[in-house]
Amino acid sequence: MSWRGPARGTLNAPRGSVLANPFRSLATATTAALAGGLALSAAAVQAAPNGTWLSQPQIWYYASRGSLNGVMAEIRSSDFKVVFLDVRKVSEAMQREAAQAARRQGLMPVVWVQSPQYRALGISDLVHEARHGDAIQVDDHFFANYSLEDFYLLRRLYPKPIFCSIQPFQASLLPTAGCNQLDVQCYSAPQFQQCLKLADRLGAVVSLSSENTLKYRSQLGNRSFNTFLWQGL
Repeated sequence: MSWRGPARGTLNAPRGSVLANPFRSLATATTAALAGGLALSAAAVQAAPNGTWLSQPQIWYYASRGSLNGVMAEIRSSDFKVVFLDVRKVSEAMQREAAQAARRQGLMPVVWVQSPQYRALGISDLVHEARHGDAIQVDDHFFANYSLEDFYLLRRLYPKPIFCSIQPFQASLLPTAGCNQLDVQCYSAPQFQQCLKLADRLGAVVSLSSENTLKYRSQLGNRSFNTFLWQGL
């Protein structure tokens, strides 16, 4: 901002008023502008919401009340871009409805394959489970119980994006390529800062626990984050 002289009508302003001293007015405006700039800078480094999870019971709950569109709208209004869906034992119609509701609100529906080892799922089963989503997520259970060869087979068979999610101690289990997005589950308050450093090293999204670590969101800087689970507005 540059000063172009006193505003019209200010030269005869009463003595002692702000208008009577254009330089004081300029200083005031400059201070306000600096304060505004600092506020914008603070806003610019706020953490960016990425995704949140809906559990199987949550999907049942919202679908049974006809409010899937409403919850997806709430998630999108919180600036999330992705919704991870646990579709175990969810009917075919309900799976389609949840995915479509997400898309209508501008969210990417990602099928979260929960505990595949307990269901003895093969890689082709994972691909089938994700059939209604726009992407698939394999998490810490997958990396603890399936081999890298299994992951690369999934990568060959599944043409859409793969989201990978690990616990902090599982970094060595990650494939060298094939994850379209990685998140690290920073769910432990005592280990939170160490987890942030790992996420930075891996270029990963930080996943927060709504119960334990979401309260540390202000410490994320400009990192992207997920929230486990969706808690509503």
